[in-house]
Amino acid sequence: MRLDRLQEEWNELPHQGIFSEEIKLRMWNNILNATVNRRKNNYRIAMAACAALFISITGYQFYTSLNSARTPEIITQTFTEDIRLLRLSDGTRVWVNENTQIEYPKDFASNERIVKLKGEAFFEVARDTKRPFIISSGNIKTTVLGTSFDVKAYGEIAEVNVRTGKVKVEGLQNTIFLERGYTAVFVPKDKTLKKQKSVILEPEWKKALLDVDGLTFEAVIERLKINHNFTLQYTSENLKLLQVKGTLDTRQGVPEILQTIAFALEITIKPIGNDTYVVSR
Repeated sequence: MRLDRLQEEWNELPHQGIFSEEIKLRMWNNILNATVNRRKNNYRIAMAACAALFISITGYQFYTSLNSARTPEIITQTFTEDIRLLRLSDGTRVWVNENTQIEYPKDFASNERIVKLKGEAFFEVARDTKRPFIISSGNIKTTVLGTSFDVKAYGEIAEVNVRTGKVKVEGLQNTIFLERGYTAVFVPKDKTLKKQKSVILEPEWKKALLDVDGLTFEAVIERLKINHNFTLQYTSENLKLLQVKGTLDTRQGVPEILQTIAFALEITIKPIGNDTYVVSR
């Protein structure tokens, strides 16, 4: 395969918002070494191998333990235009905004669940009355049993915005209890927390990632149609029942999103005009 065509194929893969430019460059160089420079016969296998190798190396670099008696800590760092969805060991889901670092144990303790945050993340905490979920983020500490909320902690800026449930937010000088529709804002001048009405319940950046793990193909399409206008035609009704795993990046256009799904399900989705696509094996 010609080098320019190989480059085109690589650029068309759905890796937007997953890797930084530096990482993608390193992966591309590995692909060249495994294909053009060594004349391997299947560049797609090389791409998958490079990605898997990089993920393994990254996991090693950011998977640490201070000693054998403690549960290993996992550190996730995002970059510019890099938003991720994490699933913690207790079932909690965390949408991590760009330029954010979050640290959490591989397995939580028997009496509490503690994470550390620098940046911004939206939490949907799995309910557990015996183990409070505690987020340490700069000047504030947030404690919940099970709810959904956004935490922002960039330097002196710190705030918590609650979408569902109740949250306790502790600052350097005072403590505030929040319910749906309220925000706690840290005031650097006097080191206190101030309670106020929320402007929005859910940050816009979170909508970039759509959690479709465990949904049927048909259910995923219905969710996409809420914000996009398109039609699918199926060559077999059984295709609707295929199960999707993972997360979709909705910052892509409909064609790119559909090709991401097609790649994952090993099916074909072809456009036939007028925002209509045909789905087949």
